[in-house]
Amino acid sequence: MNRRSYGSTGLEVSVLTYGAMTIAFDPGLRDKVAPSLLAALEAGVNLVDTARVYGNSEELVAATLAAWSGPPPLVSTKVRSRSREAYRFACPAAEAYPAEAIRESVETSLKTLRRETLDIVHLHQWHYGWTHELGWLETLHTLRDEGKLRFIAVSVQDHEHDAALELVSRGLVDGVQAIVHLFESRPANALLPLARDRGLGVIARCVLDSGGLTGTLGEADFAGRSFLKHASYADYAARLAELEARFVPQVAASLPELALRFTASLPGVSTLTLGLQEARFVEVAAAALAKGPLPDEAVAAIRREHVWTRNFYERLV
Repeated sequence: MNRRSYGSTGLEVSVLTYGAMTIAFDPGLRDKVAPSLLAALEAGVNLVDTARVYGNSEELVAATLAAWSGPPPLVSTKVRSRSREAYRFACPAAEAYPAEAIRESVETSLKTLRRETLDIVHLHQWHYGWTHELGWLETLHTLRDEGKLRFIAVSVQDHEHDAALELVSRGLVDGVQAIVHLFESRPANALLPLARDRGLGVIARCVLDSGGLTGTLGEADFAGRSFLKHASYADYAARLAELEARFVPQVAASLPELALRFTASLPGVSTLTLGLQEARFVEVAAAALAKGPLPDEAVAAIRREHVWTRNFYERLV
């Protein structure tokens, strides 16, 4: 599997990252070992992305990696916040991430993941004002100096990527994670090129928009999915139909392939994190990405004609 530089950190990451948020739903899970993660590692994936708030994800990742006999992958996780409200509403950074909470979260991740050092640690939320409240960063620097983590990143609020522009411009962190997909290409306007210029790594998430961009979800599926249930199914389906009529099979063999290759085509994206809770999904995703970037004219047309400014997540909290 192709690898790319994660900014100027020296890390080389596979273009596909195993997103472990859904690892517990692997139907082949036995004795805490996930066949989907083993399949991803076998396919050449070398980055696993998890978080303290993803249930027992870190525990399952650790057990699966213990069963893996190949080269150990890089591991990225995210600090647990003291404030659930901060996922949507701004509050002082010291309220969501006091020093003791950051340290407790990182040290718990180390223990749970059975690691001596975490490769990438994200702040799991981000609000613009936190650029000017850097206590959280000082704590992460201290933990880095202690050898408990290597690189510092932030996971940008859903569809609020521009809130990280000053943080990125000042080069205060090593990387960012943000939503980037067929309908949400706005990060390519400023965040992605700026991150590239400043030497930050970028993990693109939600590249299939919680399954919506697979084109396989019916109206009942939307109603049952937390990140889609507030969408207009009819509007969503109509927009998918426009994409499919224009680009499938002329540019890509399927909507999921179009979605994966589109995000991977955007300059500045280091890797795509994707929920791969079944081993068969790994093969499909890897095969799509192996086809390489989309033609420039297709990328330009998608960015120009199919951007959809919306946030279905706003009512989650």
